[in-house]
Amino acid sequence: MFKLKGNKLRASVYYNDTYYFLLTFSGHSIYIMDLKKGYKVLPNDIIDDELGYYAKLALIKSEQIKGNSDKFNQMYNDKKTYQDWIKKIIKEYNYKNKTALFNNMNRCSLELTDDEITISPLNHLRMDHWVGEGISDSAIITLKANCSDEVLGASIKKAFTRCISRKTIT
Repeated sequence: MFKLKGNKLRASVYYNDTYYFLLTFSGHSIYIMDLKKGYKVLPNDIIDDELGYYAKLALIKSEQIKGNSDKFNQMYNDKKTYQDWIKKIIKEYNYKNKTALFNNMNRCSLELTDDEITISPLNHLRMDHWVGEGISDSAIITLKANCSDEVLGASIKKAFTRCISRKTIT
């Protein structure tokens, strides 16, 4: 399914107790949310097999883009696409505002390198900002790249139990 030749593919899964949001990230050493590749919103009762399937699709769409290229610079400097996407999600899924959308929102990053998928839970610092700081190495889940969709989906759900969450955003 995956042919990498030493490259990395990245995606992230966000979860706020109501929906899973799957997004592709593209770049090289710095990866940026690539909304031009689309996104997928799934209900919180999604079965493991489907969550894993859509996570693999998000990874497949990841693109290697050199940091000094015009395409990378354009993506890096484009703040409007992200803001428009947030407004669209708020409207489509009936959130009161951005704070309501991101309240209880956790994030796990997915990275595919050669023959492994790494699922890294993240620490929710504020509104729409997450970091890996404060997350122990033992919280990270590593799978074979050829794992079943069901195993990947179940592992993503397990990784969310290891995130550091901010229940109330200030």
